[in-house]
Amino acid sequence: MSNVAPTIDPPSSPINPSNSTICENEDECSKPALVTCHHCPKRLCLKHVIVHNEINIIRTYALSDEINCLTHLLSKLDCQQSVDNARKKLDAWKENILADIERTYKYYSSEIDELQNELNQRVDIFKESQKSKMSVLQTQLAALQKVGEISQQQLSPIERDLNQLRQCLESVRCEICIETTDISCNDLINAHNIFSYDRILPNNTLMQSYRKLSVENCKRFVSSKQNESILWSDSRRQLHYIDNKFHNILITLPPITNNPTITASTLLPYHQTNIKDAEILDLKWCPSAEVFFIVFQRHLYSYEPKTNKFTQINLTRHKDYPFRCVCFLNDSSLYISYCVYGMCIELWKYPNNNNSNVNIPVKRWDRLANDKTEWVSHMDTNIASQIGLLIRTSTSVHTRLELRDESLVLLKQIHLNDDFVDIFYPFRLNQWFIKSLSGKYYIYSVETNTYDLSSFEFPLGLQEYGVNSILIGSGQNELTLCDA
Repeated sequence: MSNVAPTIDPPSSPINPSNSTICENEDECSKPALVTCHHCPKRLCLKHVIVHNEINIIRTYALSDEINCLTHLLSKLDCQQSVDNARKKLDAWKENILADIERTYKYYSSEIDELQNELNQRVDIFKESQKSKMSVLQTQLAALQKVGEISQQQLSPIERDLNQLRQCLESVRCEICIETTDISCNDLINAHNIFSYDRILPNNTLMQSYRKLSVENCKRFVSSKQNESILWSDSRRQLHYIDNKFHNILITLPPITNNPTITASTLLPYHQTNIKDAEILDLKWCPSAEVFFIVFQRHLYSYEPKTNKFTQINLTRHKDYPFRCVCFLNDSSLYISYCVYGMCIELWKYPNNNNSNVNIPVKRWDRLANDKTEWVSHMDTNIASQIGLLIRTSTSVHTRLELRDESLVLLKQIHLNDDFVDIFYPFRLNQWFIKSLSGKYYIYSVETNTYDLSSFEFPLGLQEYGVNSILIGSGQNELTLCDA
């Protein structure tokens, strides 16, 4: 611990109490003020500046004690009690399930006894009834046999009744039916971690992974923060879903037909003309409907994990332009960017449950760019209702990141010194993670309008996950979960 020496102003002339500033101490002091205090902005005499300095020294001890208390609190942070409670809860659940099974078994065992008695009674009644009918037929046959001369007309009614009796007996079902539902106890229980805290340190800290997820040839991914699930696509144009128990499931996409391009290729960025219709261009999560959005060049699909169902979003593409990317703002506002020179973006409301005319957007911004060679390659939103647009141009490799409001009014442009934005990802309220064309990684703060080098890389992307976690695309074959 070091003491900060006070700053003494050099006198311009010999000290003369008559023209010196009087000491500004709280208690009245008539001594001349020779020193500017480090504890407060007052000018004090030597005696009182020493007193004030002692206040700071005492304060350092108090702060040291506070650090010791926090260190002790940190040392007591332990999850063992939580583990013990979880095991007790699991054991109690097991006992309750077993007890419920035993109670249910005894109940239906008694029920089977009652059903057996009832069924035996009904069988006895049925048997007596059929025996009576057979006895009548037997009596009729015996009477005919005594006569000796029997016509076909006399036998026909007996044969008909006998045939009906045979059909009746052959159709009898006499059984006790017990209907059970095959369910797994795994569907009745779930276990997951809760680890959350109010972060006060900068996010530009070294990330330490607590779980790594294996993905093979991952091309892009998106997460559902609230549902703690992930949708990712691979280089073979296949979709995979990772649920909150980290089960990695291959899901079957609906058939995507390849249609000839109607839009003149001169309107499209050069690389868009080579994209196959079945290639996935963008993945997004819609919080309001709890569905993932899958963007193809000519089709939009939603995927609902709860039902494992794909639904095609039927809307008319403006001038048959191909889709490029989408984003959601305030849950239901769907922004769609077409891959066309000049920038064309539409605003739709999703879901359209209360809108009978789904083929009309709420608003369209046609030719949003002044430069007709510019187009939007990526867009995303943050919880501060800001829309990020990554704008490229056909005339150079230069790109720029623009932040706009809900009406697509320009708020600010983000430029990197001697570098350009390649892709970006929103994070929480006021931060954007940026990957540059030169392969560098930055964190931009809207609040301070500054960017710093990131302490970690995210070559395949970055998403928020759960309460406190961040999902990092650390490579084509691995996704990494860290606390952020």
